[in-house]
Amino acid sequence: MGKKLRMIKDKWRRVKASKGFHSAIVFLAFVAVSTIFWFILAMNDSVTKTFDVDLKIVNVPDSVTFITDPPKNIHVTLRDKGTTMFRSGVMRHPQIIINFRDFASDTYFRYSKTDLDAAIKAVFGGAAQIGSVSVDSLSLRYTTAKGHRVPIVVRSDVSAAAGYVIDGIPEPVQRSVRIYSVSNSIDTINRIYTEKIVKRNMSETTEVEVPLSPIPGVKIVPSKIKIRIEVDPLVKKDAMATVKALNVPAGMTLLLFPAVVPVSYYVPMSHFNDHDIPVKVTVNYDDVERTPVSRIPLSISTTESYVASPHLGQSDVEYTLVKD
Repeated sequence: MGKKLRMIKDKWRRVKASKGFHSAIVFLAFVAVSTIFWFILAMNDSVTKTFDVDLKIVNVPDSVTFITDPPKNIHVTLRDKGTTMFRSGVMRHPQIIINFRDFASDTYFRYSKTDLDAAIKAVFGGAAQIGSVSVDSLSLRYTTAKGHRVPIVVRSDVSAAAGYVIDGIPEPVQRSVRIYSVSNSIDTINRIYTEKIVKRNMSETTEVEVPLSPIPGVKIVPSKIKIRIEVDPLVKKDAMATVKALNVPAGMTLLLFPAVVPVSYYVPMSHFNDHDIPVKVTVNYDDVERTPVSRIPLSISTTESYVASPHLGQSDVEYTLVKD
C-alpha cells in the first residue's frame, strides 16, 4: 500500500513540473476571470422575471374573520437590471407586509392598486418596471361576529364490494362547523352540506377528506372535514323468528303451527352478537280464503338496512282459526 502511494506522489510531482500543467492552470484562470466579467456585464443588462411575493396582513384582531381569505402570495412580473433583480428577488425572498388597521373600515379591507404598486416598488426598488401582477388590488369583507355553529349533512353515493356492506351512513368525524357572514341571512342557514362522495367496491373502513359546499357570502370554518365510511364483512347468522299474523278480524284468532320458524340472513360482523333479530316473519289472514288447504304462506322482511339476503327455512305453516 505504501509503495503504491509513493508511486502516485511521484507521478503527481512530474505532472506539476511539466510545462503543460502550468499552461492548463493559466488557461483555467483566464476562463474563471472571463466568466466573472461576463456575469457582471450580463447582470447589468435589463431582464424580465416573474417572482412569487409573499403577502402578509399583520395586526389583525382576534375577533376579525375574513369572509374571503386573502391570498398568501401574488405573482409579479418585473423588468429591471439583473443585479437589482438578483439582489431583491433571489438573495432574499420578497415579501409585502400590510398593516390591517391602516386599510380596514366598516367590515371592508381595501388595498388599492396604487397601494400595491407602491409596496412592490418598495421591495424591488423604484427603478423596477411592473409588467403584470396576478392580483391588482384587494377588496375583502370581514366580520367581528362570533358566527353560528350548524350541523353537517353528508351527501354520498357509496357501495361495498361483494361480501361486504356499508354499515350505517357515512358520518362526519366532527358534527358541526362554524359559519360567518356580514349578512343577517346567516340566521336562516340551519345545515351545511358536503360535496358528494362517490365510492364503489369498498372493502374496508375508510376516512376521506371532503370539501363543504360553499355558500356565497359565507365563511365556513373549517372548509373541509373528514368523513368516516364504515365497511364490514358480511357473515351468515341463523335464528328462530316468531311468526306474526296480520289483518286478523276482531273476534278471531289465527293459531300457527309452528309459531316459530328458522331464518337465516347476513349481517355485518359488528352486528353478529346483537340479540335482537333484525328480520320479521309474517302471515296474512287475507291468504286464508285463497288457500285450499290448512297451510298459509310465510313472508319475510328486514327491519334494518344493513341486513342482506334474508331467507326462510320453510315457505309456509299450518294454521287453525279459532273464534274468541
